[in-house]
Amino acid sequence: MNRTQRFGYGVASIATLLAIWYAGGITYPEVLPGLPETVDSLVTVLTTPGPYDHMFYFHVWKTIEMLFSSLIVSMILGTLLGIALGRSETLESTISTWIYAWLAIPSLVIVFISAIWIGFNASSGFFAVPVVITPFVALNMWEGARNLDSDLAEMAEFFGADRVQMFTDIIVPQLAPFLFASFRSALSIGWKITLLVEAFLLTRGVGFMFRRYFDQYDLPTMMSWLIIFVVFLIVVEYGVLAPLHERVMRWRPDAEGVRVTE
Repeated sequence: MNRTQRFGYGVASIATLLAIWYAGGITYPEVLPGLPETVDSLVTVLTTPGPYDHMFYFHVWKTIEMLFSSLIVSMILGTLLGIALGRSETLESTISTWIYAWLAIPSLVIVFISAIWIGFNASSGFFAVPVVITPFVALNMWEGARNLDSDLAEMAEFFGADRVQMFTDIIVPQLAPFLFASFRSALSIGWKITLLVEAFLLTRGVGFMFRRYFDQYDLPTMMSWLIIFVVFLIVVEYGVLAPLHERVMRWRPDAEGVRVTE
């Protein structure tokens, strides 16, 4: 399928969604806000200062700041932990159970504990979000490290590759698909946790705006804020991640039998 066909299917899917939304808003207005009302609310959000006289981009930026700061921390810690687990049977046997226990802790509990430990401020969010998403990154990278080609590593050692060369030229290229899968997974989970933190603990950010208009039962404005942030995430995916993934993976032929944990 070429790019023109993909674009056409994408446009058709968006048009279908808007048609369903319009019909649903007319049929069930108490459940789904109407499309015209949501558009009017979206224009108001984009042009009118909100709480504390802040424009929409202030709240969006605060959410982005917390989200991507947490993603950087989680990707570093989760990648190192996952590679260590995948390359060391001793470490895997020792702490693998704790990784699954970590994953089992409800995100809301982590947010509340962070608030108790640190306080109802942004610092608790910068702590809670990485704590929630790091094990997901570690799980992906753990799976990737277990799929590393040991023969290729042995060959590199035979030709005198040092630890830095081994990491940059042997390990990282093989882990690239898992790195992208980990980042996408962390992004999809992280933004939800970030909004949760903002809704419960803070007075700024997209999550705070959701809670504010939820309290007012203003569904069109809630949908407007959802649209703003979903559009941003789509831009990140198709404007940054997808082209970067295509460029990084251009050298790699399609391989069968390699499973990436989503």
